[in-house]
Amino acid sequence: MQTTTSPTQQVDTPSQVRRVRGQPGDLYDLIFRDQQDRIIVPLTEWHRLRKDQGPMSTRKTYLACLQSYFAFLAESGCPWNAPPERLRQTLIAFHRDRLKCQIRPQRDSDTVEITLTRETPLRESTLKVMRAALRDFYLVMKEAGLYAFANPLSSDVLVALKREQERTLANKGAPDQAGIREETYAQSRRRPTAFLRQHQPQGWKPEIRKELADVREGIHKLINAMLESESVSTREKAVLHLLQSTGARIHEVALMTVGGYQNKGIAGQAQVMNKGSYGREVKTIYFAHNPCVQEALNVYLEQMRPLHDPEGRRRLIDIEPSSPLFLTERGTPYSPKAFYWHWYRHYTSLQTLCPVRFAPHDLRHLFVTEYLIKLKLACGAGTEYFDSEKYRSSREAFGKTIMVWRSIHTIDIYDQSREGEAVCSVLAGYQQDLSQRRYASERLMATPPPAKSETPEEHEQQALSLNQETEPLWMHDQETLDWIKSMERQTKHQS
Repeated sequence: MQTTTSPTQQVDTPSQVRRVRGQPGDLYDLIFRDQQDRIIVPLTEWHRLRKDQGPMSTRKTYLACLQSYFAFLAESGCPWNAPPERLRQTLIAFHRDRLKCQIRPQRDSDTVEITLTRETPLRESTLKVMRAALRDFYLVMKEAGLYAFANPLSSDVLVALKREQERTLANKGAPDQAGIREETYAQSRRRPTAFLRQHQPQGWKPEIRKELADVREGIHKLINAMLESESVSTREKAVLHLLQSTGARIHEVALMTVGGYQNKGIAGQAQVMNKGSYGREVKTIYFAHNPCVQEALNVYLEQMRPLHDPEGRRRLIDIEPSSPLFLTERGTPYSPKAFYWHWYRHYTSLQTLCPVRFAPHDLRHLFVTEYLIKLKLACGAGTEYFDSEKYRSSREAFGKTIMVWRSIHTIDIYDQSREGEAVCSVLAGYQQDLSQRRYASERLMATPPPAKSETPEEHEQQALSLNQETEPLWMHDQETLDWIKSMERQTKHQS
């Protein structure tokens, strides 16, 4: 056996866990030892059991988190398989003392809220991964019969409440397709049961500045400049075309396989790995109606990919379906990291084409924003015939079918952002007027009111009313008004 060091940066701990690599064919590919050179049996066993559950990258990430936790267990003297009541106290101490988080017990739900502080060595996203790793460890060990109690990362109160709520659901046994179950199975699964809960002041929202028309135009200008540049390779152009036309995530496109692209012979579509699909190609992206996408892909597959294929294969039919569609110059699988390297190499010289800085992921937000604009216009926005029900159902179908969002409410965030974009557009126009010393009152006098369409009967009635004498509208004080009326009576009497 040979000793290896962890490639993943961990939280600094006084006692580090040492890793020993096993020989080919061994039951355990890694064995973990503490500072006294004793085998850490639970961590070693979890690593073996986790081998065939999900992608290797997830196991590697979770392992880095669990090593810090087991080092803390050794220092505190708490067994890993202690009852949940004791482990929860250790988990609180781990987040408070080692991760420097602020702890707020929630008595009503038997949970603990965790808030990052300035001293926390982890980012918010990394802390979420830490909690996921801890929960995963005890789930795996319990399923293997190695942990005898309930998962200590779950609140007993919330678990019992979830069971009671699911028991009282109307038509709880009906499938989602029937449409009669009180809530979908996905909604039932998402009911919170976690003992440790991270404080989230507000959810994600798109940046309104990037929703404005000038920024959207600038993003398109910059992307088009890259697509027309001779210094950008045909591979990056194909990836950019897919990102721009499908709204897919960068990893979904960069990690596309030959089989996913061939899509059982259906042209204009491809199967990709969705977020959280554990490496399975379950999401469909569509590009049939943009011939530029297929043209860019054809150029790459015919001219560039054969040069990098280890076997020099030119026809996709000769390549295994599981092989990567995009390759690096060394013939290795392409990756999001490789794309980002090329992106920023070309982006820096072109960034003045857009008023604000943006990243490739912003193409996804741009795709959703501009789709909603076109959908609203198609449903009659700005007219008295706007079909709000059609717009609502169409945008939800778009979120479910095209974007493949887990929640139907994600699309609502973009609609709220569109309302903010309208406010910012008016504000931008007002500030431009101020810069040119044009003010709201002057613009109102200079701009005539919109003409109102009238029927012939209304037009005739208006003409008659204009020919009749109308009583003047007086805007004086009462004393002056009385004097004017008395003068009018004297004039009539004299005549």
